[in-house]
Amino acid sequence: MWLTDLLRKLTKGPNVGETFRDYIGCYLFGTEVAGAAKPEYIGAPATLEQLEVEVRRYLQDFISTQKGTVTPEVQTVQALLADLPLRLNTHVHGDMSQPFISFPGIDMFIRKGVRQRRKENGKFVE
Repeated sequence: MWLTDLLRKLTKGPNVGETFRDYIGCYLFGTEVAGAAKPEYIGAPATLEQLEVEVRRYLQDFISTQKGTVTPEVQTVQALLADLPLRLNTHVHGDMSQPFISFPGIDMFIRKGVRQRRKENGKFVE
């Protein structure tokens, strides 16, 4: 049994919140611009609760930069923020290959991934 677990972690990586040596499974979120070669990663939280906090902060910052203008994008983000926990839960347990939210020319994605764990004073901290 342990050999199959080891092989899965080596090939697929740990699941969200699980650790394996210097790595931890996490959610990756960011934006992709149509035609751009690489996505822009914004955060890599290790739990659904951290993901909700970071996505909420990012979307609220987006609204605050719009300087009071009410555009369809702002209305969409406000509606998303109203029931963010439900939508995040639905997205992470559904098809994560689809964008979380999409605007003309830009998509916000949430995916599962792996990142290196952070060390302070020789001990892992999360």
